[in-house]
Amino acid sequence: MGSISNFAAISTKIKAKKSKLLNEEDYRVLLSKKNVSEIVEYLKKDTGYRKVFKDINPLVAHRGQIELELYKNIVKQIEDLLPYLKGNYKKYFIATLYEYEIEDLKLILRTISRNEDTSQLKDLLIHSKKYSSLDYENLLNSKSIEEFFEKLKGTVFYIPIKNTDNEDILKREFHIEMQIEILFYKTLMERAVGLSREDEEIIKKSLGTIIDLNNIQWIYRGMKYYNILPEEILIYCIPGGYRLNYNKLKNLVYSQTVENFISKIKTSKYAFVFPNDEDVYIERRINRYIYKSYLSKQKENNMNIMEAISYIHLLKCEVDDIISVMESIRYNFDKKLLKRYLIRE
Repeated sequence: MGSISNFAAISTKIKAKKSKLLNEEDYRVLLSKKNVSEIVEYLKKDTGYRKVFKDINPLVAHRGQIELELYKNIVKQIEDLLPYLKGNYKKYFIATLYEYEIEDLKLILRTISRNEDTSQLKDLLIHSKKYSSLDYENLLNSKSIEEFFEKLKGTVFYIPIKNTDNEDILKREFHIEMQIEILFYKTLMERAVGLSREDEEIIKKSLGTIIDLNNIQWIYRGMKYYNILPEEILIYCIPGGYRLNYNKLKNLVYSQTVENFISKIKTSKYAFVFPNDEDVYIERRINRYIYKSYLSKQKENNMNIMEAISYIHLLKCEVDDIISVMESIRYNFDKKLLKRYLIRE
């Protein structure tokens, strides 16, 4: 009953939001467009993105501007749900906004690391202004990484970076980005404990599966492309996986060869990641698996946390696919081939 009482009020609003997601015909039309202007014009006039692009002139819109508005819209959609939530449920969904705080922090960090001007970043930030506790104006005035760190003191984002030593700047940047990604998933898992037993189990399974798949992809890339030591790969694996606990991850990391690693995955529930020896579609397979999982949950119409989570994830997938379509047009990509890369089949 706890879950039902928390989501009874929000259910109608989520259904209305889901009705504005793109359908099969919308994707068919988008794939038929000849340039980015035509895509924006269609989204602005004929879809649920009318308000998102209301101040954008399709004739002069550029890809970066469109991406920015799409990501800001995801943040806004989450913000819209928060007034309907209370207590630990509200805290949980505020934590989902950390994903966009992290993207902004990484952008600022990279700019400072490269000794570039941070004053131009203000209009490129996507975090929630309503629910963020960070002083971004102050962060943007940082003249060094050390000053940037100092200004994060007292926030949850300081914890992952406080022990960073003065190693090579690019390596340190990588270390910090990986640590704050781990913080994001760890925080969501911790906040799930305060929810009803049903919703806590839903989070452990759904988010835990995403963690498993992210770890599989990270281990594979770390071994095959970056030649990272097993110990370091293991350090950056995200805890809280649904099927892959620490010991199982350790076993995968110390597989000696990429071939041995793939063989182990092929005997697991995640065998679909490596149906053959080609790795070009790994990310798409993972994203499509998660998308289908949330799509099926959406149809179950349960009065629990999954209703809101599935909507947010489907919206994120939609944004990724819109960006992929724009990229394909920009680079004259074969549209028949593009369909293989879209998350939505």
